[in-house]
Amino acid sequence: MNSVVAVAVAMAISASTAPGVAAAADLAPHRAVYTMGLHSARPASGIAGASGTMTYKFSDACDGWTVENRTALAFAYNEGNQVQTDWEFVTWESKDGLRYRFHVRSTRDGMVIDEVDGSAALDGRGQGGKAVFTRPQAMTLRLPKGTMFPTEHTLRLIEHAEAGERIFPSVVFDGSGSDGAFDVNAIIGPKKPPVPEEAGDTLTNLPSWRMNMAFFPVAARAPTPEYEVGLRYFSSGVAKDVVQSFGDFALRARLEKLEPLPKPDC
Repeated sequence: MNSVVAVAVAMAISASTAPGVAAAADLAPHRAVYTMGLHSARPASGIAGASGTMTYKFSDACDGWTVENRTALAFAYNEGNQVQTDWEFVTWESKDGLRYRFHVRSTRDGMVIDEVDGSAALDGRGQGGKAVFTRPQAMTLRLPKGTMFPTEHTLRLIEHAEAGERIFPSVVFDGSGSDGAFDVNAIIGPKKPPVPEEAGDTLTNLPSWRMNMAFFPVAARAPTPEYEVGLRYFSSGVAKDVVQSFGDFALRARLEKLEPLPKPDC
């Protein structure tokens, strides 16, 4: 179930390759807590219900951005059994968007079923690069030209939204598995002004856009996406109203708690 949460908020994960362009978007360090639940399920999925929480922490580490995503989900199945899944995703990404480190650990009913560790580097903006995995086994993957890491992708996505663009195709590598990079097709809705009920929150009293993203494994060249994500992105990088669709079922993530984090004195 790695993909279920890999792109819940970040994700998300470049049309512009000019140095320094990323500064146009101002992502805010924050900690967000989401309530997870089943949004919909087809009979073939066998899933009767899902519930849990996700904690997402986005921080400024001076030399880069760090993300800590921890999710606990309980799935109830039609046969009556229940499975508890826990997922941890920790990353660091340099502010120039060229270097990246990742750690993934997932358990099912308390037993470790997957651990992924590695790092990745690009040869330059808009160029390709490579990802080096140390777990679950040592391996190296080539990253195609135009690959972005998750925070860089979020910056570019918001930039394109601010510019009024409605379509943003990209290639994103997040390290959540050994499948490599994803082709991500993003559809961006109209710009929404701040709403009155969010006026007291500096992280969400901002313009926002409804976005829908479809994720296709680059290596597979599949005609249909592996999964899709719909969400509302604020210009601060905060996400609300997240729905993740996996064909036979979909999960929702509702923002319950949001707090700003201090920026470091670099």
